[in-house]
Amino acid sequence: MGSRKSKPSVRDVLLDAPWWVSALLALASYVAFYAVLPAAMASNRVLRGVAGMSRFFAWAPATMFAILGLLAYLRARKRKLASDSAPGSVWPLRKEPTLRVVRTSVPVTRLNSDRAGRIDEASLVSLAKPTEWTIDAIKQLEWKRFEMLCVWYYEALGFTVKTVPYGADGGIDATLYREGREAPIAVVQCKAWRTPVKVEQVRALGGVMHSKKVKRGVFWSLAGFIGQPVRDYASQADILLVDGAGIVERIRALDADKQAKLLALAFEGDYETPTCAACRVKMVERQGKGGLFWGCRNYPRCRVTMVRAAQVLDERRI
Repeated sequence: MGSRKSKPSVRDVLLDAPWWVSALLALASYVAFYAVLPAAMASNRVLRGVAGMSRFFAWAPATMFAILGLLAYLRARKRKLASDSAPGSVWPLRKEPTLRVVRTSVPVTRLNSDRAGRIDEASLVSLAKPTEWTIDAIKQLEWKRFEMLCVWYYEALGFTVKTVPYGADGGIDATLYREGREAPIAVVQCKAWRTPVKVEQVRALGGVMHSKKVKRGVFWSLAGFIGQPVRDYASQADILLVDGAGIVERIRALDADKQAKLLALAFEGDYETPTCAACRVKMVERQGKGGLFWGCRNYPRCRVTMVRAAQVLDERRI
């Protein structure tokens, strides 16, 4: 999972801080440039001219901080008005994305409605938790839950599985061990992408296998694989390619009890909202200039985002 992180600017920090912080900085900067610095340089003939310039331009930083204080006040007021008029709405810390937390027990990503806002009863039926393993059921899982499904599957087969907790996975999501053996027998990569995996990602798994001296690899891709080079390389590197249909086939081959246990684990709680790859917390829906997207709830400390393809129905229409 990719991530984009950068430190917030001074402007962003002040806009998110209480307005009086900028007001104090405006007052302090004016006093410093108009009185403190000129007094400190008054005894030096060379710096007397600089002292005069300091007094002349003392208004500039003070004005800048004052404007930031006014903007911070207006932003805080806007957030308060929004929260008063729409309980459950949360404003983000920056101007572009509008954050909305949808509070409903029904997943709202696939609701169908007519122009009058009435919900199609058939769509409500389809929102029930899956009762059997199908490709459509697996497609409901967010990327982290999909990876955990992979882990739970191999544990059901009797493997000891070590995973990467969070952050960059280094090219693998799981390492498989047999009981009593210290050396791993295989490494696994899982991709819940909506587009097929190309040869570059499979080669990356092969590179990890070589560096870790593991002879076998497994690549789960919900959307499958594209191009003959993928299959050629996988055959040479001893990498098993498993697409969505193959995942369903393997799970269905398990005992009924194990299938039921996997089903309960995979579809427990919130299994649709994506997880932040850096913070391990559920992301929140934001509205930006380009449309809906997922953002980390720890913004601005974390700036990880994910594309949100499906439109989400406003909870007022539910």
